[in-house]
Amino acid sequence: MHYYQFNIGDYSRRTSRLSLLEDLAYRRLLDLCYLSEQPLNGCSTDVARDVGMAECQPEVDYVLRKFFTEFDGGWVNDRASEEIEFYQSKKKMASKAGKASGKARKLKASEQTFND
Repeated sequence: MHYYQFNIGDYSRRTSRLSLLEDLAYRRLLDLCYLSEQPLNGCSTDVARDVGMAECQPEVDYVLRKFFTEFDGGWVNDRASEEIEFYQSKKKMASKAGKASGKARKLKASEQTFND
């Protein structure tokens, strides 16, 4: 997923009390969630490395514990998961519609009669 809708009001309400480094960590963690379309894997130290903030591991750890849920060895953000699920279902529906349209065009083209 290379694009996601960013709601400034929601984000501001959730993050207004974070330090600058915690805010940066949260944005990078969200970006990684959306880009990979899967939970963040590993312990908070590994996740901090994944987002280029190994030297800010305490901030990353705080953000993970505040905004993410640890689940089966990975970290999940509820809002990001909902958006990713919606995107993936929309993508599947568009793919099905495209395939059906292609079949219909192919069938129509095969039924055309040509002049002698």
